[in-house]
Amino acid sequence: MYLKLFQYAQLISLVFAICYFKGLKQWYIAAFLPLIVLIVVIEIIGTNYKVFNWPNNYFVYNFYLLLSPPLWLYLFQRMLDLSGTALLIFRAIGVLCMTFILINFIWGEGFRRFNSWSLLLLMLLTIVFSCLILFRLSASDNVTGSLFKHPYFWINAGNLLFSLVTLVLLGLQPYIRYFDLEIHQKSLYCAIIPTANIILYTSYCYGFYLCRVPLTRLPL
Repeated sequence: MYLKLFQYAQLISLVFAICYFKGLKQWYIAAFLPLIVLIVVIEIIGTNYKVFNWPNNYFVYNFYLLLSPPLWLYLFQRMLDLSGTALLIFRAIGVLCMTFILINFIWGEGFRRFNSWSLLLLMLLTIVFSCLILFRLSASDNVTGSLFKHPYFWINAGNLLFSLVTLVLLGLQPYIRYFDLEIHQKSLYCAIIPTANIILYTSYCYGFYLCRVPLTRLPL
């Protein structure tokens, strides 16, 4: 069994989530702890799938795409602090997305093939909701002078960057395969995504660290 470099960044972010769990609860994002535990477990199993004599690791990541959206949707709801009609619309979108992902997992692409449509949907949702959160932060008079000290900023900036990179690479996959594009003898996807992962989980670590400051001092 072995770990890739970006997985150490994931493990470090898990340590930060545990150390600052009290702060995460105060900021209403305690669900990051089970989410990162899920990510770490999935990545370890997915990276070492040959140990289990599996032909591929697609179904492992498909389970992540099935199990993680409820946690992501919950986190986005708490960070957006929705109420009234906006909350109803958000929940309707969540139900529709989960229905699509479940149908795709069972009857669409199936659990043996990588569920690229589910990943595409999750990345689109992440981009939209991360942009909304960042917009609310930048438009708020309360945090204008302390935007870079706000946990939500670093978490969602990392989410936005990672999702955009993933979305672009997914769109370029046919082109990448046709021309066999590589960096240091690695496919373009395998060369770029690990770096994006390191940036993402580094931003999580800093965001979790900032959660040590009580929410009342940096209202959303």
